[in-house]
Amino acid sequence: MKNRMSKGMLMVALICGSLSVAGVTYAEELQSFEMDEFVVTAARTETRLVDTPANISVVGAEQIEQRKYQDMGEVLKDVDGVMVLDTGLGTKEKIIKLNGDDRVLVLVDGRRVGTDMGSNAGGRGSVDMNQLPDTSMIERVEVLKGAGGALYGSEAVGGVINIITKKADMTNGKISLGFGSFGAEDKKIMYSAKQGKTGVTVSASQYEQDYYKYRDHKTDTTKRWEGPTDFENKKFSINLNQEITDTTNLAIGFDYSKYEGMSPTLPWYPDGAGEKQMDYGVYKQDKETQNIYAKYDWVINGSDQGYVQIYHNELEYNNVSKINLVSYYEDDGDFIKRENTPSIGYMKEKVNGLDIQQTFTTSDTNKLVVGASWRESDVTAKGDNVYDEGIDNTAIFVSDTWEFAPTWTLNAGVRYDDHSHAGDDTTMSAGLNKKLDEDSHVYFNWSEVFRAPTTDDLFYQGSMAGSTKVFKGNPNLKPETGDTWTLGYATQIDERNNFGINYFESDLEDAIYWDYYDAETVVNLDKQKKRGMELSLSHELNSNVSVNASYTYLRVENDTAYTKGFERDRNYSPNV
Repeated sequence: MKNRMSKGMLMVALICGSLSVAGVTYAEELQSFEMDEFVVTAARTETRLVDTPANISVVGAEQIEQRKYQDMGEVLKDVDGVMVLDTGLGTKEKIIKLNGDDRVLVLVDGRRVGTDMGSNAGGRGSVDMNQLPDTSMIERVEVLKGAGGALYGSEAVGGVINIITKKADMTNGKISLGFGSFGAEDKKIMYSAKQGKTGVTVSASQYEQDYYKYRDHKTDTTKRWEGPTDFENKKFSINLNQEITDTTNLAIGFDYSKYEGMSPTLPWYPDGAGEKQMDYGVYKQDKETQNIYAKYDWVINGSDQGYVQIYHNELEYNNVSKINLVSYYEDDGDFIKRENTPSIGYMKEKVNGLDIQQTFTTSDTNKLVVGASWRESDVTAKGDNVYDEGIDNTAIFVSDTWEFAPTWTLNAGVRYDDHSHAGDDTTMSAGLNKKLDEDSHVYFNWSEVFRAPTTDDLFYQGSMAGSTKVFKGNPNLKPETGDTWTLGYATQIDERNNFGINYFESDLEDAIYWDYYDAETVVNLDKQKKRGMELSLSHELNSNVSVNASYTYLRVENDTAYTKGFERDRNYSPNV
């Protein structure tokens, strides 16, 4: 079954930030503030970064290649203001947080890849970073920090991550092998071929590890886990691009991943039970994804791009968690032996989706984007968590980018959602950008939030490992609503120095919260306030060495039935 114990911290934002010093990195890698670079995520159409009213970072293929990132989690850990939360060892998940929020929309080439049942590790995240395409397939990653609800829908409360994959433009290939401690092996192969108007890109990878070691505090020695701790992660992707005419293209692809094996838990000694009496946690997980997609895109009037895409995603998840030996618990001062029964879970989600979008250039200073989307999700859960339900959502949106003065740009958007359980709602967004020069800008953006509950929020019914309590979803949940806004400044000071600062706030109502202690069900809290600041600086010491640093402050306050007005949530470190 799913580990739901972290759901109680559902709406609490972890500080997202990092302080890093990167030695022997290449000057060509410094891409975060190349202001003449074009991005597509913030406005759903191509705009220069210096003209975009958003806090957005870019990681390119060259940086990914030079730094030898193993997976998408490592890529995103190097982005200022981003936190990748490792929920455990082995097959445990990696969850992304932007602006302190795990409700992040993850796209691959503009299509949604997240689940509608929510994270297996708890929280509001919907994507395990371990199961995204291999880094050899990635051309660039755009990270939009701040809500994108009016353009992207309910998952984009904390922001949007758009992973853009490589398209074949020449014939080339690459094989890499890596070996490490604990029997680790990392194998990758990528081949790309272009013949006339037809291009094919194929990649396959396998990472495996045989065991883990840990430091035993009782004996002050390093030991190997007594139980099985082996795991492997296999991925395969194929993408076919066919240029039909000079202005039309068809892309068909398939992504597969299989993440399976063990995730260990540190052994512990119950006080008074004796050195040989301990618990060994064992968690076995098999997670398989299969994503099939097709995208047809075109250009009209020489520059106005449009596309229609369909996709089918499947996630199948199995897990067994148990204690190898016995455990001991205290009862009136005595430790009593207790046999443990395994917790077993099986979940399968099938998703069908359709997206359509068209850009219209209405004048030299105005561009309009119109689109619609439909998504249907069916989830079957067995074992300790049982339900068989589905949800669907239909949306339409309009976004306008208007350069109303030579250095001023206004982005405005409106979106209408019709959700099968959360009802219908209209959300709006607006962004204002002032270009100070070709290398710096000041921006402000605001967005309304409409966040529908997940299928687990609505229908979950099961027990926790080692617990006799039954936890239930709530089909009467309200959607989370509210407002978010960001004010920021970014500049490329010179060829060696980049600087950025931004302040963000959000106010949410009806935040969804898993109550384990009283109601043992999921409820809507009253209100939540969040505010924070991100500061980043990079400096190139010479052509071979650069230094990057960032600081993030975050404060979260909740006003609920369990507090007296707004009280600070103490589950988070405010400074990183």
